[in-house]
Formats: sequence, structure tokens, C-alpha cells
Amino acid sequence: MYIQKCVKGIAGDTFGLTGLTQSEAQEIISQDHGIMSNWWRKERQITPHMVANVLTAHNLDRHLHDYENFGDETPFISLASGAVERNTILQQNFAYSAIDTALQFATDDWTRPGALFFCWVATSHYPAVEVSNVAEAVRDINIYQRWSPYQLEGELAAKVHIPSNQIERVEWWDPGHGHWQPQHTWSNPKYVEPDVLSNIRELF
Repeated sequence: MYIQKCVKGIAGDTFGLTGLTQSEAQEIISQDHGIMSNWWRKERQITPHMVANVLTAHNLDRHLHDYENFGDETPFISLASGAVERNTILQQNFAYSAIDTALQFATDDWTRPGALFFCWVATSHYPAVEVSNVAEAVRDINIYQRWSPYQLEGELAAKVHIPSNQIERVEWWDPGHGHWQPQHTWSNPKYVEPDVLSNIRELF
């Protein structure tokens, strides 16, 4: 297991399109809501048995490749962490920024406001779909070897819920106020650095 820092983009509410408001984005950290999966929001009340039933390889594949039909009920949470494309013809590697990817989703290609949530998740070196407290490194072709048209989105798939104390800050981006910096930034005073999970122990 390792710790991966990520960013989650969520679209904002605008012109009748449903999404987060600025206050709702801030409340994800200020009210300790964290980031909930669409499945949890839809069910409202969930049990460990229900969680075990939805965390399956089939549902993960639908989350990745059939999101248009499955997105409203997915128990997985897409996070961007960056990706590298290897071009064998040009003999070059091209890096894709996690922030750029998250902004593309949050703002719907700069057509609406949206929020970025900077967070970390514990991540497995191996497929562990049934284990709810570790994310799946679906961007890693050494782990998930099936070809995917979305691999360069650099995705990690968290499960069910990301606690608020794993979210470092929230940024609110509004294309009407420019593309170069967020309109608002809220830091999380309850953020816990992931180094508390380090396997390095000091002497005493």
C-alpha cells in the first residue's frame, strides 16, 4: 500500500445545471461531510453489507467504461493523479497534469464554474476492489492491463467515501473570473498529513 495525492473535480451549479454551489463545496470540509460517492448520496443510508455487495470488479469496469449509464449510482469516486503517455514513434513521453484533467471535468471544458478538492488516498499495489478503504490505481497499466481509452485521465478510483480530514483544500474556479487562478480557496484546518501513516519509525 502507498499514499497517493490526488485532485477531484466536481462541476458547479449554473444556469439550471445541477452541481455544487460555493457554499456546498466549502461545507465538504467545514462540516466534515467529505466526498461521498453518488451511490451513497442516492441510497442515503448504507450498511456494511450493502458496501460489500457493490464493490465488485464488474461495477468498477462500468464506472470506468459505462459512466454515462452507471455514473448516478456508482460507489466509486474518480480522482485525477496525472498520467504519462509513451509515444514509441516519437520516442518521447508526454505528461498529463492531474490538475488540468480535474479542471476539465469540474468546469466542463471551461463552460461553468466548478470545485477542485486536493486530497490523498491509501492505494493498493494490486487489484483490491473489495477492500473499501484503499483506492484502485486504474491508471497503472502494470496493474490494470486492459486497454482503456480513458487511461490518460490518470485516474484513481476511491470507494464510497473520502473523509474530510484527507482533503487539504478546496479551490473554486469560475471561467468568468479567468483561467489562471481560482476565485476562492479554502484550507481545511482539520486536514491530517498522510505522513502519520509512514512506516518510518524514529528512535527514542
